[in-house]
Amino acid sequence: MSSSQISTISEFLLHAGTDYRVFDMGRGIRALETQAFLDLESGKHAAPYPRNQHAWFGIVFWDKTRSTQQYIWFVKLPLDEQGLIVGASRNHFLQIIVDALGSQLENTEAKNGQLPENLYTFIPNQHQLADFNSISRATLNLGHSQFHTAAWAYLQAPLVLDWQGVALQGIADVVSQMQEPDVKQVIAQHLTRYPTQVVFSLLVSLENQTTDQKVFEAIHSWILDHKQDPIAWQHGLRALSRNEFRTGVKQLLENVLASEVANDPNTLLVISGRLWQHLSEPGLLQSFMQKTADVDPSYALFQGVFRDLVQVPDLRNAMLMLLRLPEKPPVLAQAIGSLFQNPKGS
Repeated sequence: MSSSQISTISEFLLHAGTDYRVFDMGRGIRALETQAFLDLESGKHAAPYPRNQHAWFGIVFWDKTRSTQQYIWFVKLPLDEQGLIVGASRNHFLQIIVDALGSQLENTEAKNGQLPENLYTFIPNQHQLADFNSISRATLNLGHSQFHTAAWAYLQAPLVLDWQGVALQGIADVVSQMQEPDVKQVIAQHLTRYPTQVVFSLLVSLENQTTDQKVFEAIHSWILDHKQDPIAWQHGLRALSRNEFRTGVKQLLENVLASEVANDPNTLLVISGRLWQHLSEPGLLQSFMQKTADVDPSYALFQGVFRDLVQVPDLRNAMLMLLRLPEKPPVLAQAIGSLFQNPKGS
């Protein structure tokens, strides 16, 4: 089999005799159904969680007939103006795979699944790796890492045990169990009692999990205890990415945009990257985009955020309608005008 005989990564992995699971890593980590990944590769649907004009994936694959070893590729594929994966780039990546590992992945073990340096692979940061490891292991029923027990013991008794013996991977393992009532209760109950380093780790991992109103209230309380610290706000907002208490999150966003903490561009980038779902309401979207224009008079921030959000399928229409608003504040009108002066921003 050669790369000219296949058209997708999915097809390649199937023909190579592997089992595999795919995770979307564009805006958090989400397990992706096999058929959904194939549809994305085939250009049938736009990438649901694009970031920086790319679709981002973690692909875990293994061949049970050879060994129990799993291999991972972290892949980013460029998108066209409609948010569809660029077929030529996908084909180029397929050729890289075949050249490096062979048509049947016969060189996989010898090379530990590694591909040569190329445009389409990326290395997640340390926290993303820990969360990906926890989420993928849970999805594949592989159990927790060796660090889970110590982390869970500490999180239940933070005033008794020493947090410095807790590993980042252990915290990620515990957070991956957020649907368990006892885990949810412990984190909501003790969040304000943990040292800042532990809270930051918890909050970043929580962006990948569905959480409820009790967790929202705990995070909100912790944020208010650190209301002068924009980094604390940014971590707290990230953690609310998939919180089900939408009314509370929306109100919090409105408060943030009306406060000085929104003058920090990183706060606005967290909102666009992790809380974009809440921007579908025209009033909130206009306030947010106006703030990106206010914060950066060069409008580079506005242009970058617009270019990013207009590719999100759930926001595309709202972003385009923003361009056609009949009455706009002067700063918003000027920022929108800058999109047409700079073609990369449109």
